[in-house]
Amino acid sequence: MRATSVAASAVFIGLAVFAAFSVTISLQTQGADSPFVIPVFQEAAPEAPPPIARPQAPPPTAPAQETDMAVADPPPQTETTTDVVFDFGPPVGPTEITNPRWLRRPQSLASYYPRRALARDISGLVVLDCLVDTNGALNCAVVAETPTNWGFGEAALRIAQDHRMVPAMRDGQAVQGRYRMRVPFELD
Repeated sequence: MRATSVAASAVFIGLAVFAAFSVTISLQTQGADSPFVIPVFQEAAPEAPPPIARPQAPPPTAPAQETDMAVADPPPQTETTTDVVFDFGPPVGPTEITNPRWLRRPQSLASYYPRRALARDISGLVVLDCLVDTNGALNCAVVAETPTNWGFGEAALRIAQDHRMVPAMRDGQAVQGRYRMRVPFELD
C-alpha cells in the first residue's frame, strides 16, 4: 500500500515537472507587420589590472669572513653545599590515637543492644570515627554499620558517649586526637 502511494506520488510529480517545462509563452507583437526589436547593448571592455609590483632582489653582499678570537677559560667551579632545614611546624590535624588508655568505660553493654535486633537474635558490627577532645570526651560518627537499619549505629554512638580516655599529648600539652572505635554487638 505504501509503495503504491509512493509510486503514484512520483508519477504525479513527474507529470507536473514535464508540464512546467512544456509551457510556451506567446509574445504579442505591436502590429502584424512590425518586426521584433531586440535592443543590443555593448559593454565597455574592462580595464586591465595594474601591473603587479615585484620586489627587487637585494644587492649582493660581501661574503662573511671568519675571525679567530681568543676566549678566556671559565673560572673553575667550586662545589658548595648548604644545609637546608625544613620546618613544617607542628603536625596538622588531630593526633592519631592507636592505644587508648581509658578513664571510664560503660559496665553493662547489654543495656545498649538494640531491642528489635535482640528479639530476632541478630548480631552486628559498627565502626566509629571519633574526635577525642582535650578532656578525653569522644565525639563520634558512624563510618560503617552491618547490618544497617537495625539500630546498631545509634547504640554504638550511645556507648561512645559514655567512654572517656586520656587525651592525646603533644609537647606535654593535651591536644585533640582521632580514634577509630570498633563496636561489635554479639549474642552469647
